[in-house]
Amino acid sequence: MLSKIYLDNNATTKCDEEVMNSVIPYLKESYGNPSSLYAFGKEIKNKISEARKNVAKLLHAKENEIVFTSCASESNVTAILNAVRNHPDKKQIITTMVEHASIMETMKYLTTKGYQIIYLAVDEKGRINLEELENAITKDTLLISIMMANNEIGNIYPIREIGKIAKKHGILFHCDAVQAVGKIKIDVQEMNIDTLSISGHKIHAPKGIGVLYVKNEIPFTSLIFGHQENNRRGGTENVPYIIGMGKAIELLLEDNGKDNRKIEMLRNKMEKRIQEEIEDVWIYGDLENRLPNTTNIAFQGVKGEEILFVLENEGIYVGTGSACNSQNAEPSHVLTAMGIDLKNSSPIRISLSKYNTEEEIDRFVESLSRVVKMLRKINYEKK
Repeated sequence: MLSKIYLDNNATTKCDEEVMNSVIPYLKESYGNPSSLYAFGKEIKNKISEARKNVAKLLHAKENEIVFTSCASESNVTAILNAVRNHPDKKQIITTMVEHASIMETMKYLTTKGYQIIYLAVDEKGRINLEELENAITKDTLLISIMMANNEIGNIYPIREIGKIAKKHGILFHCDAVQAVGKIKIDVQEMNIDTLSISGHKIHAPKGIGVLYVKNEIPFTSLIFGHQENNRRGGTENVPYIIGMGKAIELLLEDNGKDNRKIEMLRNKMEKRIQEEIEDVWIYGDLENRLPNTTNIAFQGVKGEEILFVLENEGIYVGTGSACNSQNAEPSHVLTAMGIDLKNSSPIRISLSKYNTEEEIDRFVESLSRVVKMLRKINYEKK
């Protein structure tokens, strides 16, 4: 039986073995509560501090600006609601039409509370217009919330320039960096970011751990009250997963981008082969400025869901968009915002990781070519 090929790493990643090994002792032997006064707890508190130090180093932040959360969605919601609570006199927020569901749903909620949400449009490549952003700012604008990289098409957004605009106008800037972390350099100081979210399970750490960066200079009110995390996030710390997150980031720091260079070469080879072997193919997004691991690709006359289910029978796993919306019958809000007609053809999303090999990509392209041709024949005969 053929081994499985996992190509949906923007949805989640395999937990690194070194990360797993770092987690296990804190589930078994070192299970003390870090808030305890005795040594059994204090030792664990020191390990949490080490993990916090790694995160701060990766983001070019201060250690006391790092808050561990349960996930990036919690971090996103906390950051946005914090901005709202601390600026009750302002009622406008600027975001984009292609944000993650946790951002979009929070904006929907705030609309019911009287807030005006400005959704910046994107062009056919999914790019935003910075002039449109600046023109949207008014004296009532309290927050700009824009992702660093898009989970569906891989676009990298001009965060440094957005940060400059926010700073010039004295507006808070939140950035969802979930897909960017570990793939591109993040410097919260250079980028003028006030709050930022990342997630462990996108970087080969466990599910159920996230980070919220909060710049020291901004007012902050907890979403979950309690004394933990320097009074910024209540609840006993998820010690094993915090340790795992710290280890995953330690590995990223040691790698220093080498894996990404290999992944990008593999992705480019894959795209070249697909375009050579299959006719009528479209790759969506800003191909000159995207994540090194992501391909959003459509095939004339074939639905992405059809391809996904047939490939699954062969042990090959791809995505069709955001994992958070994949159970939804609704079309991708990202591709819809880009003006793409999804009636006859919808894409699959291929997102690679350091664990993918050339042999896997060769097998995938061979299967994909055969599957697309078969589905085109079946769909043609149905007409």
